[in-house]
Amino acid sequence: MKPLLHLSDRIVRGAAVALLLSLLVAVLLGVLSRQLNAPLAWTDELAQYLLVWTGFVGWIIAARRRSHIRITVFADKLPAGAGRVLEVVTQLAIIVFAAVLIRYSFALIERNWDVESIALPISGAALYIVMPLAGLALILQALAEIADVVAGRRPVAAELGSPRL
Repeated sequence: MKPLLHLSDRIVRGAAVALLLSLLVAVLLGVLSRQLNAPLAWTDELAQYLLVWTGFVGWIIAARRRSHIRITVFADKLPAGAGRVLEVVTQLAIIVFAAVLIRYSFALIERNWDVESIALPISGAALYIVMPLAGLALILQALAEIADVVAGRRPVAAELGSPRL
């Protein structure tokens, strides 16, 4: 299982690097072409698409690393058992949110499939294709977090000795 996780982490990080570099190139081309009085119309739209995709890939990376912002004032005061229950409930809420994301992303993709992009020779649905993939990744990550909490592999705040206010 660990080699598969390592591989998926490397793929996602590689995609993030490729997206960020592509975004940088698109923006630089747009700026340079404007400075040369020969603007490239497609650079702005490509940068917008890449920014959306980069945001979703970043979301996946942050979920995997558990680096999203958490307000733990309440959770830090709970005993270990209640902290575990709260963590499971939090992860279940993430699963529900990701399922809603997947559900409505397919409708967005379908609705925009025959809409042509303004400046790029691609479908407008390309903007939304990353959404169901991100939703699936979030569901899988949340399920892994639940399994770790239930198995005791992921300590909750009370077990870490967090300062209590």
